[in-house]
Amino acid sequence: MIRENNYAEEMKAVVEPTLDAIFSEQWLETADGKLHVECYLPEKRRHMMLLLHGFTESAEKFREMIYYFTQEGIGVVALDQRGHGKSLRLVEDPSLVHVNRFHDYVDDAMLVVKQVINPIDPSPCYLYAHSMGGAVGGMLAMEMPECFDRVCLSSPMMAPSSGNTPMWIGQCIADVNGLIGRGSCMAFIGSAYDAEKDTFENGCDTSQARFEYYKRKRAARTELQTCSPSYRWVAEACRVKKVLLNPDMASRITAKLLLCQAGKDTVVLLPEQNAFVSHLRDGSLATFPEAKHEIYFSEDQTMEKYLETVLNFFE
Repeated sequence: MIRENNYAEEMKAVVEPTLDAIFSEQWLETADGKLHVECYLPEKRRHMMLLLHGFTESAEKFREMIYYFTQEGIGVVALDQRGHGKSLRLVEDPSLVHVNRFHDYVDDAMLVVKQVINPIDPSPCYLYAHSMGGAVGGMLAMEMPECFDRVCLSSPMMAPSSGNTPMWIGQCIADVNGLIGRGSCMAFIGSAYDAEKDTFENGCDTSQARFEYYKRKRAARTELQTCSPSYRWVAEACRVKKVLLNPDMASRITAKLLLCQAGKDTVVLLPEQNAFVSHLRDGSLATFPEAKHEIYFSEDQTMEKYLETVLNFFE
């Protein structure tokens, strides 16, 4: 495992060159524009994986995790989801994430499975997905159960946290703004990207070394600076709970599923994660009490446990 005390040096000297040597990229056409897909294919490959990042993230943020997966012989296909990274944008503001329907994310992921992963290996693949990507991944596993044999959802957004504001109020505000033609405008909870306000103390990580390494990348690259939702995105995100917590829908998932839960998560709701697992045919829950929302950016002690849990699951 890459350690915090020499993290940036190890990432630059070992991880980045190793991944660059097995990297390729593809662009997939959709009705709205092009999706950017990153492929990491180790020479000795035993399985394929689809990786889905979370809200305001990108495939770039998961380079450390991709390194661990590829070292285990797993070929990784990582999608920059629409509105993120190098993929299509429906608005001009690089700070803003906008989507017309949440299911567009699911359709995009289906396209990646069919056009990128299946031509490489048509057998059922793995799925690793975080936060918003976890919601997309959960729906994907419901609608394409035959495509996955193991699914790991890390801090999945079964329902977003609305803080001190009841979720129904936030959804009403978002819906009203959509009705008056402001659906693609930045929601009241958002703000433009500001590197000075992007601080470890206000973030979702417990490893400052991991946080600072990605922060430097983000500050230098405009496509990584998404940080706020549109009103339409908020409205759509509030509705995912009805699908994901539907017992009949959850029972469609045939893959063995592991849900990794952060004990100090303030971004998504934990009871809803527990309820989701209870509806599954073959689901299990792993809790990391000291972790914040981004478990994969935890301090070394928690990171060791997380990696052991995730990699053993995929073995």
